[in-house]
Amino acid sequence: MRNAVLTARAWSAVALFIGLSGVAAPATAATCGAVSGNFNEIILPKDSAPNDPGGRVLGNVDGTLKGVTTATVTSREPRLNGNFFVVTSNIFLTDEGNMLFTRGEATWSEVSRGFYQVDLTLQVTGGTGKYAGATGSIKIRGVGNNISAASGEFVHEYRGQVCTAD
Repeated sequence: MRNAVLTARAWSAVALFIGLSGVAAPATAATCGAVSGNFNEIILPKDSAPNDPGGRVLGNVDGTLKGVTTATVTSREPRLNGNFFVVTSNIFLTDEGNMLFTRGEATWSEVSRGFYQVDLTLQVTGGTGKYAGATGSIKIRGVGNNISAASGEFVHEYRGQVCTAD
């Protein structure tokens, strides 16, 4: 009888241990917030960004991410219809000194020679300060004016969500 009680207690302890083992540790809570605004970018001359063969842009940002931005084109694939599929690496530096890192995929649709409609989706990959470990997605719509390999301007509107750890 005593062995039966010990065995029952042992099995209860094992069951409790297994049950507790299956309980996930509390996940880090995240706070998500909307971001929106406008920004403009200029394409830098090739000489000013020799380590960025796809090109680099610099710009001013208004709205939630107020500050400055820079981006490089990491890939640009022409389409038969005159459009481009573009992959970017973007950084936003807010006036408060926080950085937001993103990777983007875009379609540049040619409206007329040198002018493009831009549809860009940025996936948030992290950042610094309040954006350390950030995730989320930002949708950008805009236009490219007088776009060439080393000149031109983009004017964009952005909307999305950025999540940060609490």
